[in-house]
Amino acid sequence: MKSETCASLSAANEIKHDSKDANISLGDSETSENENLQDFNEQIKSSDLEEKCTVSDKATVKEEKENIDEVCKSKDSRNEELASGECQIAALGPKPLCLLGPPPVLSGHQEDKMLKPWMNDSRFPGSYPILKLQNLETCEIFKREKNIGVFQKPLRVMLPHGYCKFHFNTLRGCERTQCKFAHVPEQGDEKVCMDVLKKYIAASELCLLHRAVNIFMEYYRKFPPGIHFDLQVLNDFLISLLKHYLLKEVFQVVNLSIMVKMLPSLKILLKIFEHVATMKLRNVVPALIDTFCKLVEAGMMLDPEHFNYIVKLLYQLQPSKQEITTVLEMKSRLQMRPFKKKWNCDLDSALNEIEYCKEKGDWTKLGNLYISVKLGCEKFEDFQMFCTCVAEALTKDYKEEKPSVPFCEFAETVSKDPQNSEVDKTLLGRIGISAMYFYHRVLQWSKGRKVLDKLYELKIRFTSLKGLTGPEKLAPKCQIVNIAAEIFLKSGSLDGAIWILRESEWIINTPPWPCDRLDVLNRHNLLCTIAHELLAKSLYRQTFEILQNLPGFQNSQETVEVSQYSLLYNKLLDACIESSSLGMSSSVAEFMISKNIPINFSFLRRLITSLGRSCLWLKARAHYKSALSLGCYPPLEGNLYRKLLLIPSYLSEIEMLLAIEIFLVSNASSIQSPGTSTQMLQIVLKRCEESKPRGKDDYQAAVERLIMAARISDPKLFVKHMTVNVNKEQVYSLEHCSALKWLKENMKWAGKVWLFSNH
Repeated sequence: MKSETCASLSAANEIKHDSKDANISLGDSETSENENLQDFNEQIKSSDLEEKCTVSDKATVKEEKENIDEVCKSKDSRNEELASGECQIAALGPKPLCLLGPPPVLSGHQEDKMLKPWMNDSRFPGSYPILKLQNLETCEIFKREKNIGVFQKPLRVMLPHGYCKFHFNTLRGCERTQCKFAHVPEQGDEKVCMDVLKKYIAASELCLLHRAVNIFMEYYRKFPPGIHFDLQVLNDFLISLLKHYLLKEVFQVVNLSIMVKMLPSLKILLKIFEHVATMKLRNVVPALIDTFCKLVEAGMMLDPEHFNYIVKLLYQLQPSKQEITTVLEMKSRLQMRPFKKKWNCDLDSALNEIEYCKEKGDWTKLGNLYISVKLGCEKFEDFQMFCTCVAEALTKDYKEEKPSVPFCEFAETVSKDPQNSEVDKTLLGRIGISAMYFYHRVLQWSKGRKVLDKLYELKIRFTSLKGLTGPEKLAPKCQIVNIAAEIFLKSGSLDGAIWILRESEWIINTPPWPCDRLDVLNRHNLLCTIAHELLAKSLYRQTFEILQNLPGFQNSQETVEVSQYSLLYNKLLDACIESSSLGMSSSVAEFMISKNIPINFSFLRRLITSLGRSCLWLKARAHYKSALSLGCYPPLEGNLYRKLLLIPSYLSEIEMLLAIEIFLVSNASSIQSPGTSTQMLQIVLKRCEESKPRGKDDYQAAVERLIMAARISDPKLFVKHMTVNVNKEQVYSLEHCSALKWLKENMKWAGKVWLFSNH
């Protein structure tokens, strides 16, 4: 039974979490000693900062100015002594001389079960930021204390909008009697709380540690610990408080951490006992023993040798018989508690429990089992093996008639654990990938969709992970995204399919994320399918986005000839022109030309004509210029710098006018030279076999278009009928005065547009 439940137990690998979370560096512009608060206001108003700020930065600058203005309105307290008002040091006695001996070495299971070496592993950073950070480069707080000669340099704490920069970012803190900005992190901003604690611990200033205690207590009295709670920060915080002899604050923080079920390390408890014993603080013993009992009752595990060490420390303080008895009673109670074996020795019982949950279909119980094993497991490798078996249990023995999705019930239970961390999100993501692959294999699109919806709800970016079992354990990112997008598509969510592709940044094949040719082909087919569905719904912008991310456009790793996409792009271009979406039509045509994708000349000509008729002349001329270089029109070599212009009769009035503009610019020097008014500029309207349908009426319509082209010119041009040549083609003359006037008004821009080297 065990082997069936965990077939791939031995093959379980260590998690690799590829996080994209960027490290945000905060620049600070140093201010000289002679600068004062007014200088800083001037600095904020400077145009240089306005150029650096984004829209969100401007709001931050405005807020910073409000902070500063309010400080200026408050009473000047700079005559107060810096050390007496805010940073009083409570000296508790002489520094430690010696201990009875080194504390016993802690074994792995004797540490606080909530602090595992892998729970805060650097391999598992947060997968995404949830705070919109401001640009502190525009918000430097460097404040001159005139009377005491002290500057306050910011602590560089990253703060979202609405927080008091002086309270969080300076040693002196906020001096306002009433401040409208937040002094305590608000709900959902646990990361701010942790970041502040880290900065204050690193600064190791007594006044900052007092403030850190206040922030910690105020926040966690209101809000439970979330995914950003860091046990290592809590332990470092308590160590720092002990180093500064802030024992009262240590008890406050420890007692609150017990209430929120986030216990510090056993080493911290031993250090507190050592501190009290060394400092001979007899009056602290009752509070210390009370906290000790609470920690043991909350689940902290101690070995007999640790109890003996604690009793030994207490004897230095001449404890009462009742106090020693209390400690020994806790030792007896702990020994009577059902002994929990190490999970690496008791993994079999956990696997049997998985099998039981699977047989009963009790996925909530399986989630609770996950939480229990996580708390009791000492080695991450063992816990990963357990998770591999969980992934198999959630997908094996599938019964189609059952509407429930085991993974969703399991993940919902795990996510409600108050100690749920980024590691848990990573593992849930990997288990979810395995479930997603399973439902894809059995073609259960709706159930696969529910798995993806649950991952999205839990904010798990699974596209940067791999599965725990089967082929998905080695699957490249491209394949995982393909599977997810196909599930969305097959379940009727076109938006979901596009979202997952955007979320993965359209990655196909890159050195960090290599994939094989089959994955590239599947991505091609998937994108083409999505493009056709979008095009059928007249969603041209989204269609263009999809087509721009077909294999071959992103990088050199994809050896795909993009010219094969000509049919798709021309279909999109035709639809855009037909619906008069000229902006999108122009973008599509420009992209096709830049990527050497063959473009249908009739579509390009229609686009040029539509742009001109809509008075979008800049775009019309740019595309006409490109069309000439592509060979869409007869070459101009025979027409340039001559007094004769041949215009095909099939051109629209817009195309005719653009041809005339080139003709005028090419002959500008001749037209503008004195004494050349007698030189005639001629236009021949060529009869073309390509014109369809053929007939007298068609040619007559071309004549009317030529006249219209001259009329819509600004200023107007005048053409005069001269004769009919041997090919029965109409020959016109372009009036010299109108040509001269046109050049006088337009030559400045027209020369730049039409005098290009390749013609």
